[in-house]
Amino acid sequence: MTDKEEWNSKEIVNHLLKTDDILIPGRRDTLSIIARLAITLASDQPRVLDIGCGYGDVTGEIIKLSPLASVCMVDFSEEMLRLAKERFGNNNRVKIIKHDLNNGLPDRLEPSKFDAVVSCYALHHVEHENKVGLYTQIRQVLDEGGLFINGDRFTGESPVISGWEFDNWITWMTKQIKNELGIDRTFDQVKARQIYYDRKLGDKPGTLWDTERDLRQAGFKYVDCVWKSHNMGIVVAANR
Repeated sequence: MTDKEEWNSKEIVNHLLKTDDILIPGRRDTLSIIARLAITLASDQPRVLDIGCGYGDVTGEIIKLSPLASVCMVDFSEEMLRLAKERFGNNNRVKIIKHDLNNGLPDRLEPSKFDAVVSCYALHHVEHENKVGLYTQIRQVLDEGGLFINGDRFTGESPVISGWEFDNWITWMTKQIKNELGIDRTFDQVKARQIYYDRKLGDKPGTLWDTERDLRQAGFKYVDCVWKSHNMGIVVAANR
C-alpha cells in the first residue's frame, strides 16, 4: 500500500482524528495562531485557501472567529474530505476540492485571489522538489498584502540537534500516551512506532532554513517563524 493509499484508510484517519491533539505538541495553539493570522489583515469576509486541509480543523477555527469567511479546502484524501463534507456540507461559503499538492494548486480556484493561504501539518508530505513550484503558485493566488501561513513539522539542520529534538518529542509523547490514554509504552516502543508511521505515511519534513530558502526562491519578500514547540513550528511568508 502506498502512502497515498494509507491516507484513504479509515483506520489511519480515525487514529489521527483521536490522537492528533494528544501527540502533536501545541496543536490547539497552532490552529488558533494560524486562524487568527489568516483573518487579521482581511475584511470581515476573509477569503482563505486551506491546503492539505484534512478534516478541516483549521477551517473550523477560521469560521469560528469569522463566520462570514469564504474558505476553499484542498486535500487528496477521500476519507479526510468525506469527514470535511460531513462537517461543512451545510455551509455554502466552504468549497472542497480533491487534489494532490504534489501537482501544485488546483487549476481552478474560486475566488482566484485570497487574503490568506493556510496549511497545518500537511506540507511535509509534499516532495521537496515540488515545494518551490507550489510556493510560487501560492504567492500568485494571494491578494496584495496576503499571507501564507504554514504550521508544520520541521527537522533540525544539525543531525545531532535533529536527533535530539526527535527524541525529545518521543519522550514527551511517551508521557502523553500514559497520562492521556492510560497506556504504558516504553520510549523505544513509541520511537519505533513513530518511525514506522513516518515511513508509512510518507513524512519528509525539511528544516526551517530549507523552508525559508524555498519561499524566497518562490518570490516571497518576508519570511518569519512566529511560533515553535519541539519540532513543530509556524512559518509566515508575505510580500509586505
